[in-house]
Amino acid sequence: MRSFVFVVPVLAAAMAIAAVPASADSIGPDCGTCQGSIYTLTYSGSPISTSGSSSTYRITLTIDTSGYSGPGVRLDTVAIKATSSLSSETLFDAPGGAAAWFSWRGGLTANGCSGSGSGFDCAAAKSSGVGVPSGTPYAWTFDLTMPNGTLFTGAMQSSIKVRYVDSGGVKAGDLVSENITLQVIPEPASLALLGSGLLLVAIGRRRR
Repeated sequence: MRSFVFVVPVLAAAMAIAAVPASADSIGPDCGTCQGSIYTLTYSGSPISTSGSSSTYRITLTIDTSGYSGPGVRLDTVAIKATSSLSSETLFDAPGGAAAWFSWRGGLTANGCSGSGSGFDCAAAKSSGVGVPSGTPYAWTFDLTMPNGTLFTGAMQSSIKVRYVDSGGVKAGDLVSENITLQVIPEPASLALLGSGLLLVAIGRRRR
């Protein structure tokens, strides 16, 4: 019984730590150009690879359009900026799969991905994009390679751009253009490892 009593607080602490990332600092629904949607930019807190003087980070833009209030019927282009010195990029995943989207370095204008804008990476739907509003959040995951030490980790230091369009593919409503904070969301495997480690510590202490 004493072992159980000791382990419970430790597991509770692990659960509390795991719960912290769920309160990611999103923007919306009432920011300047958000138009009722909620936007979140996240990564695991560590690079997925490092080579010499550069690192690659897997960064996800999540958009909850359930409250979208603009005149558009689809969302067909997104862009993120998490560094001022983007070396290379790959779209890892997106609604319908990465193959359903084009991606290249550069920002976003009313006409779509512009190919200009230092640090931006843009993804555009190969067909019509995704419908809005939608009760299911959409997510785009980018693998961005940049010089070491250049990832924007400060409050509201990163940027996003999003284009909503009408049935003809023409921009409808505001072009979303907002600053946002890149949030750390540990991967589920990391959280499970943390919980297991705390449990082992608790059992070890009890046996002593």
